[in-house]
Amino acid sequence: MKGFFLFTACILLPLLLFSQKQLVILKNGKVRASFKEGEYLHFVLKKGHRHAEGHIVELYDFSMITSNDTVNFKDILKINIKKHRGPARTTNGIGGLLFLGGIVYLAVDQLNVAIGVNAQNDTPAEWIVPIAVIGVGAAMIFIRPKYMSITGIQYLQTVDYTSPFYQR
Repeated sequence: MKGFFLFTACILLPLLLFSQKQLVILKNGKVRASFKEGEYLHFVLKKGHRHAEGHIVELYDFSMITSNDTVNFKDILKINIKKHRGPARTTNGIGGLLFLGGIVYLAVDQLNVAIGVNAQNDTPAEWIVPIAVIGVGAAMIFIRPKYMSITGIQYLQTVDYTSPFYQR
């Protein structure tokens, strides 16, 4: 009897793990950040721009219960996503184009010098433009805002394990 109970508990325990809901920030059908029940959340409320925080205790369709208060999703102005977003991508957007373009420009210039097409010039003026382009591109890629506004095209949604937006 004990063996049957232990076997049943081991089989059903993973199914209980899938029942956890998540709060996701969606933009254009893509998940920008996700928060699980039990995680600590920092956010700013619309009324008075008051900062609030707390552990997510329970998620509902249009509200959530935190360890400090019950909050409607429509009352949230912005959420701190610093620890919940993906890595910086060097291949997307204008910043990625500038960053990779500056590196390719330097590489091609040095390759031309190595094979003898261009003469070796050690003037700092030839390094200023590509280094500036790489710096601007890197700033656009790696400097990202701490808070994400929940207005217009970005919105909050509660999802469970059956949703395509659920993240493990």
